[in-house]
Amino acid sequence: LALAREGCRVALCARDAVALQAAAEEAGPEAAAIVTDLAGAEGVERAADVAIGRLGRVDILVNNVGGAAFMRPFEETTDEDWIRTIELNLLAAVRLVRRLAPGMRQRRWGRIINVASESGSQPDSFMPDYNASKAALLSLTKTLSKAFGRDNVLVNAVSPAMTRTERLDEMVAHEAARRGATPAEVLADFLGGLRPHIVLGRPAEASVS
Repeated sequence: LALAREGCRVALCARDAVALQAAAEEAGPEAAAIVTDLAGAEGVERAADVAIGRLGRVDILVNNVGGAAFMRPFEETTDEDWIRTIELNLLAAVRLVRRLAPGMRQRRWGRIINVASESGSQPDSFMPDYNASKAALLSLTKTLSKAFGRDNVLVNAVSPAMTRTERLDEMVAHEAARRGATPAEVLADFLGGLRPHIVLGRPAEASVS
């Protein structure tokens, strides 16, 4: 939405067609809504093809797809969990960059923003697949920034800490049910025990200014 307000023509990708269409309408009449699952090579190719077809070219890529399973410990994380998480949090970005960066480099202008996580640099004792995938995304960002910088394609990462989202609420509720506690108690334990450096004692609020 911020990019659209700056005059950019934007393409948005998501699996939820209803929510996606609502976001695209808010972004303006020229916004392209692409229903696809980026946790797979075919979904990435579809996203890139439709975006280029609608916009003509892509100058700014925001890799913000990502997620994690519930707050499971290492010993409960299966191979399937690892593969799914890495494909979603890392390979989706790898594939989109592979597809779209060559055009940016040829035009000698581009911006790639990877949405990582504080968990990539300050991991907790659970969700090891998520933590490792975000650490890998940070490493990828540094690699690409060195590889593409001479072509005026700048690559950066944004690493939010704990932020209030629907997904966070789902994870806290799931953990509360597992422990027989309230969501408020789970959140307080998490902030007090694992993230004491968050001095406000609460998650950040997601908003578009």
